[in-house]
Amino acid sequence: MSLSSQQLEVIAGVLLTTMPGANPLPALRREFAGASVSLSRCEADDMSGETPFRRLPAFDVFLVDAASHCRRLVDDPLEASGVIVAARPA
Repeated sequence: MSLSSQQLEVIAGVLLTTMPGANPLPALRREFAGASVSLSRCEADDMSGETPFRRLPAFDVFLVDAASHCRRLVDDPLEASGVIVAARPA
């Protein structure tokens, strides 16, 4: 599976309208209802040392290949089947 540029823009749009400190996953899950997109949230500290695919004011976005048993971070949306949204401190 892959993430399209349109899907990535939807994710960015939701994150840009989510208040810092709020959980964006409910809104993202509504946007992707019925789609096979893995959505996870964590704190930015949990992803220290990793380079985000995209940085937004309150969140970093990491692409994940969750197709196999072990998840792995990827840089290419064509390899990604989901995202990790990392909340930065407000």
